[in-house]
Amino acid sequence: MEAYAATLGRESDMEEKLTDPVFADIRREWHWVKPAIEGILADDFFLSFRPEDVYAACVNEQAHLWTTVDGFVVTTGETDPYSGERSLLVWLAAAIYRGQGLVREHEDFFMRVAKEAGYSKLTVRSRVPQMQNYLTELGWDIETVVYSKDLDDGKQAKTTRLRSV
Repeated sequence: MEAYAATLGRESDMEEKLTDPVFADIRREWHWVKPAIEGILADDFFLSFRPEDVYAACVNEQAHLWTTVDGFVVTTGETDPYSGERSLLVWLAAAIYRGQGLVREHEDFFMRVAKEAGYSKLTVRSRVPQMQNYLTELGWDIETVVYSKDLDDGKQAKTTRLRSV
């Protein structure tokens, strides 16, 4: 990922569109990115990180913020501990207006970013049920579905989460 970030501003083999995501400094974008991350976390109490964790990961170059006029994406790299296969994970994504086909619009861009940075695939995780059909229609594969059950008599113990705001 750092390899791609280092090439920003240089000519690329492929022509960039004006609507392509732009590598961004989370420190400058935090005023609008943080509330969107808080919204994502409010909708999914299974996520265990805080907005500040995303901020720290971006500042420390463990993750990267990409922005467009339509929203943002935070990416990070993952390596399979057994095969060594490297994947660019779309960790978070937020759109100002959902349902605008932004995955379709920016998929080629992120595939190119992943290839240029040495990754062998692009990965997305989502609890949004509509994403399953949408992504599979675009040619994405479902690799796994994770199910869990709390050991507290099967009750949903995570109904609320304390979060510093």
